[in-house]
Amino acid sequence: YPLRRQRQMCIRDRSKMPEQENFDNAFKAQWELFLKHIVCDTPFPWNMLEGAKGVQLAEKGLESWAKKTWVTIPNLT
Repeated sequence: YPLRRQRQMCIRDRSKMPEQENFDNAFKAQWELFLKHIVCDTPFPWNMLEGAKGVQLAEKGLESWAKKTWVTIPNLT
């Protein structure tokens, strides 16, 4: 019975998790910033190299998941 008592104590002492915030899709948010940049002719904080790094990171994430291992991400220049 000690295991049952320990389980009951754990259940009793649990904290309620806080409500999660809903976050907008990051790619959508960045696309909206890009469109605003085009329409309003304002500076855009990311260049083509930064975009390529984002694509590379997504591809390496898929590769890592498929191989079930860490993968090396080479520097882009």
